[in-house]
Amino acid sequence: MVGMKKVRTVVVALLVAFVILLRQILLQRSLEDATKEEKAQVTSSLHDLTVIIREFENFDNDVSETVESVLNACSHRCKIIVVSDDLVYPPLHLPRLVLPMVLSSGLFNHHPNIHDYLKRSKYVLLLPDGARCSSSTQLLDLINLLETGDWQVVAVGVGGTPLTCYRYTLDIQAWTLSIAPAPQSEACDAITGRAALLMKTTSLLQLTHPLSRPVALSIGIQGAARSWKVHVSRGGLLGEGRQLYATEHFQWKRDSVEEERKRTLYADLGIKKVVSSGGNVLWYGCTRTTARCFPTVVDDTPEYLYHGRWTPPCCLEGLRATARHVFQTLRTCRARWWLEGGSLLGAVRSGDIIPWDYDVDIGIYSQDVDRCPQLKAARWQTLEDEDGFVWQRATEGGFFRVHYSTANHLHVDVFPFTPKRGVMTRGGAWTTNHRQDVDFPEHFLRPLASVNFAGVLASAPNNVRDFLELKFGSGVIESPQYPNPEVLLPYNISLLPQG
Repeated sequence: MVGMKKVRTVVVALLVAFVILLRQILLQRSLEDATKEEKAQVTSSLHDLTVIIREFENFDNDVSETVESVLNACSHRCKIIVVSDDLVYPPLHLPRLVLPMVLSSGLFNHHPNIHDYLKRSKYVLLLPDGARCSSSTQLLDLINLLETGDWQVVAVGVGGTPLTCYRYTLDIQAWTLSIAPAPQSEACDAITGRAALLMKTTSLLQLTHPLSRPVALSIGIQGAARSWKVHVSRGGLLGEGRQLYATEHFQWKRDSVEEERKRTLYADLGIKKVVSSGGNVLWYGCTRTTARCFPTVVDDTPEYLYHGRWTPPCCLEGLRATARHVFQTLRTCRARWWLEGGSLLGAVRSGDIIPWDYDVDIGIYSQDVDRCPQLKAARWQTLEDEDGFVWQRATEGGFFRVHYSTANHLHVDVFPFTPKRGVMTRGGAWTTNHRQDVDFPEHFLRPLASVNFAGVLASAPNNVRDFLELKFGSGVIESPQYPNPEVLLPYNISLLPQG
């Protein structure tokens, strides 16, 4: 009996050991299968990733080490493109796996076009110079974030740089970008700070200027126009290599080229006014020393209206400054004058220039023209006054034109009217096909009234509604309309925003 018990004990022990061993074998196989599946997934995701190094400078960069970091992190599975605007000098020393491309020609050493090349990948990581990737896990975590959230861009800081969220509002019609801090409860429209940006390739290629610099600003603006959202990764920050632009000279050089890139980007995107938090305004359009933003106007319809835009804000600022100068000059010489046509219409509607108007119109008693030395001189020759405004007789006929400057021909038109038996008639031979061509009873000017216009008080007829309806038709104040709207009909452009 004792012998049988020992045999049973041994058998039970062997069975238990066998079960344990079998479970370990099955577990090991399961782990191996999972590892193989995970490795296959990692390999697939990294093969679907293209890393673009775009933000670097020829005169001081760490591109070679940045490339090595990426290759090591993705075990040479991902693709890397180094994109420049011109041939890089001094030349970069890059591994053969890395594709250099020059945007100015679109091609580099007969490589395929960058758009066609990018279509081979599902994801694009825009990596700034000097960033360091630590592992494939770090890259996969970013891809996972992109796939699992309701956003189009994932941003991760480089070297501990804090990233700040902003809300971008792009008013294409008004050529204006407004920038304000985004509450932490909201997703970002864009970020500032040194960051890597991950997005799907299809998203990047939707952009009109996919690789314009500065990259974060460019993608932020274009993405905001498409209602994109940016998610900021709070973990897994990328490392940083050596300090770049360490000398004052390099920092100055970097700041200078960056500002020039920003100006170029704004020009490409049609942005002429940037309003930041606190109401600070930066201008990127015309000035007194440059030509105005639009060419000669044909058929009373500026070119920008065909593009669905209104008068550039820098031009409106120049018009306001010119109008205020003319107002003050006419007051000083005691001339009787008043706002005319569309300028008066804008004053009544909003106290300002109509957003799509391209000049300011003023009427004046013809017998008062010689009271003003600038207008009297302008009968015979062009006069630049001491404030830099240019007075001249208009080439179209017997009215006057005051330009913002010799370079910038934004202008105020001054139309003389002569009273005859109680009716104000055109003084001179001027013909412009404007509404101010219409004669009108003098009682609208006896007495003159005032309206707010361009930040000051301007002279105006005493019954502006009747005056404007006489010139433009009933209900004109409440019914904004482009000049010659039939000209814009083939372009499917109508006046939508109001107020």
